[in-house]
Amino acid sequence: MNSPKTLFKGKFLELELIQEKYEVVRRPAAVGALVYWCSQEKIVVVKHKRPAVNDWVWEIVAGIVEPGESLINAVEREVMEEVGLTVKSVVGLGSFYPTPGYSDEVIHLFYVEADNSKLNRNDTDEDLEPFALKIEDVWKLEHKDMKTLLSLYLSKAKGLLKNMNNG
Repeated sequence: MNSPKTLFKGKFLELELIQEKYEVVRRPAAVGALVYWCSQEKIVVVKHKRPAVNDWVWEIVAGIVEPGESLINAVEREVMEEVGLTVKSVVGLGSFYPTPGYSDEVIHLFYVEADNSKLNRNDTDEDLEPFALKIEDVWKLEHKDMKTLLSLYLSKAKGLLKNMNNG
């Protein structure tokens, strides 16, 4: 059997050719967090500029797990970086492969309760803006991002949104 051949290696992905016919994208694991802002009784989402689709996309807080970092530490770091909140509790929702036909990326989803006095974007490397919305308004957003949709439905199925309107 032929060993994989690296076609491209970038900062966050690697493209391999396997068995001379399968192009496979290798990516680090990622985390996604549906954030409930306790003191405001709102869900925090980000509007993220995504160059790949040339559009702004409503998303949950998410990011790549750093080498040697635990999933929980990655969630805590991403929540602080993207929306400036401190995580109080974390509930695992599950994991999924967004595109297993060509990538080994796995995303681990969480429901997070967090607090702080105000939203604050600490990560200036990404083009995103945090928003705190009532749960009924989150359901009304135009969702095109699978991790966001899946985290909403899994949180609802686990009864984590039951005390919110339309949860």
